[in-house]
Amino acid sequence: MSEIERSSEVAEIFALDTDHKAQFEALAKLCNKYLPENAAGRVDTNEIIKIIDTVIALETGSMVVSRQFVSLITERLDNQNLESECIKAISEGILSIIKTRTISYEDQVCILRLMLASLYEKEGRIKDAAQALIAINSDTSPKFNGPQATKEGAKALLCIRITKLLLDCGEIDEAEQYVNRTSLLMVEVASNPEIQIEHKALQARVCDAKRRFVEAAQRYYELSVTEQLPLSDRLTALGKAIVCVLLAKPGPQRSRLLTIIFKDERAPKCPSFEIIAKMYLTKVIHKDELEEFEQQLQPHQRADEHGESILKGVIQEHNITAISQLHINITFKTLGMLLGVETSAAESMAGEMISSERLHGYIDQTNGVLHFEDTNPMRMWDSQILTTLEQVNKVSDMIVARYPTFADFLS
Repeated sequence: MSEIERSSEVAEIFALDTDHKAQFEALAKLCNKYLPENAAGRVDTNEIIKIIDTVIALETGSMVVSRQFVSLITERLDNQNLESECIKAISEGILSIIKTRTISYEDQVCILRLMLASLYEKEGRIKDAAQALIAINSDTSPKFNGPQATKEGAKALLCIRITKLLLDCGEIDEAEQYVNRTSLLMVEVASNPEIQIEHKALQARVCDAKRRFVEAAQRYYELSVTEQLPLSDRLTALGKAIVCVLLAKPGPQRSRLLTIIFKDERAPKCPSFEIIAKMYLTKVIHKDELEEFEQQLQPHQRADEHGESILKGVIQEHNITAISQLHINITFKTLGMLLGVETSAAESMAGEMISSERLHGYIDQTNGVLHFEDTNPMRMWDSQILTTLEQVNKVSDMIVARYPTFADFLS
């Protein structure tokens, strides 16, 4: 059909009858020629798109009929027998035509974008699928508003789906925005534990991907004690919590988590428990003990934004702390050998830890020695008492040496 014939046919439909119902029925008959109900295989996508364009262009006023016509096309595209390429071409064509009139076709646009997102996802076009969903205006779309949509958590589920897709295609910053947006919607789905759990899992994944390992470990551990999850999923979450807590920077929150996980009766079943135990008990961790653990790490967990190994830095710092429990002082040459680094690197690391109060001690740069200070309050108290008693004994001996008769008094 030529463009002139098509335009005149559609114009004739609108001119013959002013009744919206009659106009729609006539357009539906025209649609049946190119996109019949339950159509299979390929259809003439170009002709269908041109008919839609003509209908929208020629109708003036309320756009009631064109909206119904676009809805009809949208319903017929929801057909598994149609080739996905045809569905995509028509959907993309419609969205392009009504781009400037989106507000008048909000419901239809929403359905088409959801349809396209599913097709893109099947094809592995994850980022395109995410962008299709992001373009949906969930604040005004009828599909995501109203009592039933609120009850089902439609908005929260949309944000969750977008977050998953963004995480899968590596758009971490955008994923964080949507996980935060989902948090605001959690009040609406307080009675839906499945959505709550899914959201918490995504929060953990985002924190993990952003290398906020303490926060990620906390989220994963909360999931590991969630009774609604199967036992296997809870153990998986516990394993991920262990990985994240081992990669986290030292601090009070990490120490609390380390204690909780170490004392968890399920922890010994996890492959990394021996490392957790050594870290909790402040024992030196050797390089050969980390080989199996390193294989579990994902790419973002292996190196930081500067390309430095995250695990190496954490373990070296832990080992300095462990060495401080065994030695009063140590040369930087020996410390470097124990850590597997250069002498200067060992000194730099110790200096940084002392300056940030993660290690108590001081550096003798002249002799190249690191001196450790005991911060255990009980041992410090015992040491102070011992020093005081030694001083008393020393004074007593000096008095006896000068006044021998004082010895008789003491006895």
